[in-house]
Amino acid sequence: MARDTGSLLDEFFDAIQRGDIEAVAPLYADDVEVWHNVTGRAIDKAASLDLLRYWSGQVSEMRYEVVERSCYERGAVQRHVIHGRAGGEVLAAPICIVFHVADDQITRIYEYLDPAAVAAVFGSRPAAPTGSS
Repeated sequence: MARDTGSLLDEFFDAIQRGDIEAVAPLYADDVEVWHNVTGRAIDKAASLDLLRYWSGQVSEMRYEVVERSCYERGAVQRHVIHGRAGGEVLAAPICIVFHVADDQITRIYEYLDPAAVAAVFGSRPAAPTGSS
């Protein structure tokens, strides 16, 4: 029996929150593509799992706060805030993700976030804005 999209996403985020990236792997289709607005490109399943492993290793006390989720026949749109600690800083990163789902697996992810909100995770600081307002 197939699970509904909401249950699939609950399982996905619960696994990431626990740092159990091996439990994420079967939730992805083999040909999943994960696009990030920060890089403007998509990565494959192996690269996405590696990124999630890195993320889980850098963020402690991780907790997803789902702000809004709208499920539809072949996917969902979710807005959430990731809370945690990274690099000695408090993390509260608002993120929006569009999910495509088929055959009870995630086939596409389009992730939108402000890179400044996750800079502590990646050990960099965004450049200060230039110009005047």
